[in-house]
Amino acid sequence: MSYITIPPCEALNGFVSHFWSASWAAQTVEANPTYYQTANSLTEIAFAFRGSDLVFSTVQGHTHRHGQFPAGGFYHMLGVSLYSHAVPFLFHMPASELNGRFFSLETLLGKDGKVLVEKIALASTTQDRIRILSDHFVSWLRQQRLGDPLIKHAAQLIRQYKGNVNIESLSGHFCLSQKQFERRFKAASGFNPKLFARIVRFETVLNTYPSYISLTDAAYANGYYDQAHFINDFKAFAGYSPNKFLALSGY
Repeated sequence: MSYITIPPCEALNGFVSHFWSASWAAQTVEANPTYYQTANSLTEIAFAFRGSDLVFSTVQGHTHRHGQFPAGGFYHMLGVSLYSHAVPFLFHMPASELNGRFFSLETLLGKDGKVLVEKIALASTTQDRIRILSDHFVSWLRQQRLGDPLIKHAAQLIRQYKGNVNIESLSGHFCLSQKQFERRFKAASGFNPKLFARIVRFETVLNTYPSYISLTDAAYANGYYDQAHFINDFKAFAGYSPNKFLALSGY
């Protein structure tokens, strides 16, 4: 499979993590492949194609749960990964409304979603589709939205430290009690901050482990204090032990 990521334009920094494009051999369409979902601190919007034809669009909300979904019938996908705290800024809704949900873009955005899907279907290149998505996001950010800039900053700090933060200290940094901070963080991002930090640390290991000799080395380098701690988190967020997940998913 070919997989590439594309950084967002400057105006979308802090809201969009990245755009991505994935393609695989057409013959695998008939093999009924399975997509293994892990816990994800990002909200994903994706468009699936078979040849030049758009098959469907999806919104996969940020989640602390794992799952499995059939992934047949298409062999190219274009997607955008949004920070969960960007949901209120972009879509004028609490991030909690997307937590763990899976539906079409039209269901999420109504008429705006339908227009966006039509534009993506008519575009002929990945670059054109990313430009269309970027233009829509920038336009939405210019409108009055519900985002919490303080929590946006807090979420960015948690990512900067790869999830290895003390939530009580972070609350104090923003001159909030821990209870106030936790309430605002959950409203703005869809997660309790401690759970969010755990997921970010897990994702950091999963995304960086090819740079290490083993997953265990990656875990120790990213803040896990022992192997049992890492395996427990991995099973909670991926549904399998590390080795079995890698063998099944081809991650």
